[in-house]
Amino acid sequence: MPTFSPAAFVGRLSDKMWLGRSIRNQVVLAISTLLVIASIVAGTVAVFNGRKAVDIEIDASMDFAEGYLRELVQRIAAENRLADLDYLVSREVQHLRHARVYVQDPGAAPRLLKPERTLEDEDLTLDETPDWFEDLMMPKGGNDHSRLIVIPKGERTLILKGDPDDEIAEKWRELSALAIVAIVSISLLVATFYFILGWILDPLVALARGLVALEAGERLQRLDVPRVKEVADIARKFNSLAASLDQARAENGELYRQIQSVQEEERREIARELHDEAGPCLFGITANAESVARLASRLSKEDGSQIAKRTDEILSITDRLKVMNRALLKRLHPISIGKVSLPALIEDLIRDFERRHPEVSIVSSVGDVAAADGNRTDLIVYRATQEALTNAIRHGQASSIVVELREEPDPINAAGKKSPILISLRVSDDGSGLKPGTEAGFGLSAMRERVLSAGGSLVVEGHEPHGTTLSIKIPASSGDLKRRAAGEANRASA
Repeated sequence: MPTFSPAAFVGRLSDKMWLGRSIRNQVVLAISTLLVIASIVAGTVAVFNGRKAVDIEIDASMDFAEGYLRELVQRIAAENRLADLDYLVSREVQHLRHARVYVQDPGAAPRLLKPERTLEDEDLTLDETPDWFEDLMMPKGGNDHSRLIVIPKGERTLILKGDPDDEIAEKWRELSALAIVAIVSISLLVATFYFILGWILDPLVALARGLVALEAGERLQRLDVPRVKEVADIARKFNSLAASLDQARAENGELYRQIQSVQEEERREIARELHDEAGPCLFGITANAESVARLASRLSKEDGSQIAKRTDEILSITDRLKVMNRALLKRLHPISIGKVSLPALIEDLIRDFERRHPEVSIVSSVGDVAAADGNRTDLIVYRATQEALTNAIRHGQASSIVVELREEPDPINAAGKKSPILISLRVSDDGSGLKPGTEAGFGLSAMRERVLSAGGSLVVEGHEPHGTTLSIKIPASSGDLKRRAAGEANRASA
């Protein structure tokens, strides 16, 4: 049983969060992370300095309040107004900041002298400052900045204590405003970086799409040259490469069409030989075996049964050879190509695969494809479907396959001189898919060359374990369009 590794888990999580993202998102994520870290550091420094400032402010206020109260008490005593001490002190301490004044009578608990003006302000201060911030900013020693002032001519005492609440509230308001400004600034900065990076990297995205289109066989793919110098050079090189590749593909396509023509001619010749030579020979074997069986029926029961058993074996082997011969004929060159429509050819091919592989579910969606060239386009689509089904069953171990064949307009050449119609084939399965970096095999390479030689495009998508989807698009030829127009005219007149 595999053991859980925190380091491996963190590594997989970071790879998923980082490596799977685009460059744009990676840069924005890195900048956002740095800004958040910088904000946290700045906030920590601000809290540390604020706490130190509160401590210094309380000490300074306590020194001032102590000197002021001692002078006030001496003046009250000199004027013989100690009886009004509570009232006079309460009136005067309203000018003091960050200090609370208590009076303690002998044998009694200290009693707070509150100035009337500060009662409401104190409640507001306590309400607007969170408790966690008060605990965080509370200076060392808390409210224990105590000073004692002995009242003359008596045993009463004034107790002066530090009161940092209003100073903490002031720091809270300052830091809250700073945090709001920081959040808004960071958000605007990240959004600006996001759009600027999108504008800068958009030519690279277009370059990636162009490379995919070139790989699929879209020869007319070209890039607009952007204003950014470095990317403009890349775009020019891409367009030059695309032009050179277009010329090379045209030459290779012409060469492959010649090879394909020779190959198909050889296949037709082999199929013709099998049909004309092997077929009659098998028929002759069957006829002679049946004749021997009839002659054996006239012999004695013991001899006749032995001969009948041998003739049955001969007939059984001959039937298998006939089935194999018909399968070889269909694989070498389907006799119905050029004689029936492309949808009928594909439906017949699918039924043949269903008979040979009953454990695989094949769902077909074949539309009316009138634009087809029996000597070329039909054969390319037929071979591509045959290869795709074979790969899905043999290599992908698929249990479900979907085949879609239809016509669709060509968005690029709809208004041009070329064919405005594309023949589209799509074969998707739920098999094991392709491993990343897997090179195309002989069958897939041959299929790609067939499609490219006809001016079409081929795209293979999907990685393990999500199955594979093969899509080809082939433009209809001028002869196809004439036949299509004639067919539509006949249907309209009928």
